[in-house]
Amino acid sequence: MALLLCHVLKRFWSLATIGIFPTDINYKRATLVVIKPVSKERVSEAMLEFDQKFRGKPEWQRWETNQAHRYAVLEGGQRYPAKKVVSLATGIAVGEFSGGHPTNSYLKKRGFTVVELPCGEDKPVLQFTIGAVYDRKSEINGPFGGGRRDGISGSTTYPVIFLFTGESGEQYGYTDGWDNGAYLYTGQGQRGPMTLTRGNRAIAEHAVDGRALHMFRLIGKGKGYVYEGEFSCANWFECPQSDVNGELRTAIVFRLVPVGIPEGMNEAETDDGDKADLPDSLAAARLVALAACKPESVDLGQSAPRKIYLRSRKVAHYVLMRARGTCESCQRPAPFIKKDGTPYLEPHHVNRVSDGGLDHPLYVGAVCPSCHREIHSGVNGALMNERLKQRLQVIEG
Repeated sequence: MALLLCHVLKRFWSLATIGIFPTDINYKRATLVVIKPVSKERVSEAMLEFDQKFRGKPEWQRWETNQAHRYAVLEGGQRYPAKKVVSLATGIAVGEFSGGHPTNSYLKKRGFTVVELPCGEDKPVLQFTIGAVYDRKSEINGPFGGGRRDGISGSTTYPVIFLFTGESGEQYGYTDGWDNGAYLYTGQGQRGPMTLTRGNRAIAEHAVDGRALHMFRLIGKGKGYVYEGEFSCANWFECPQSDVNGELRTAIVFRLVPVGIPEGMNEAETDDGDKADLPDSLAAARLVALAACKPESVDLGQSAPRKIYLRSRKVAHYVLMRARGTCESCQRPAPFIKKDGTPYLEPHHVNRVSDGGLDHPLYVGAVCPSCHREIHSGVNGALMNERLKQRLQVIEG
């Protein structure tokens, strides 16, 4: 079965290279936009446009201290955001071309001085846009940590693991692609049989460790990486694959699912057997939730999206029971009672930008809708999230 799945994987990858995917997979491929050439005068006009239309706006106040901006154009004693200037000059959206070296080279060729902005005390915000193109050195591993050459790159300063994929990996014995709603991602190790250590272990245990999986796909050498989104690891299996020397070996392949409840999947679709896995006692619910987070080898009889949904449902069930009807952020009672008689609270993942997917109870809080929205969108959201994170350490510690 595993061998058959590997053959299917290779077929899916060959389809991916020509832009064809199964109709039931909602997969957004990004198109690389080449920065069209414009004159130095047009770039200067773009700087003037930035001064007149953008510099005074609230969202551009203190932009130089926002580490989402790593480089600036220095002109007339004034600094301008490099990617924004190129965007204004060319009419290309900032998310459609890579920053860092490609943008800097574009500006330098036109006679402009590009400088690196000083790192401020505030940590850069770990947030990416699906479909946007990023420079690995200056926009991914540079500000957020992790090895710059590893396909599986874990940060030591952020609760995140960066995964890099692309066609170039095949020459090193890595074959990745979509299958039945999951992205099959080949583990770490170019020669000989792979083991569940180092980066492979980090992926398998990312939920237990509270680390998010962010995937990027290489477009081409020097052209940047397109952000594919945040994923959860459903499970893994062993599969015969050729290594970098062309010799057959046992590879580890992870089934990764995009974060979020799959379209059309909801509680109404769970059968009585699923509901029976949700205990009535808090102690038993906690054991079930902890067991759901442990890494496991694959069960090919169940789709990866459904497996993630059912496992994360067990964690959410325990977390909501643990809260006992009180928001774990503001400590106020739930705003209302649901039709099934339980208090309405929402699971929130303190180590991730997105909610949904699988995570450990240590990193999931039960919060009221008001706190949930404020954490994600409020000016004090980061502080609220940090306080909730500390509270969960005490509860689950």
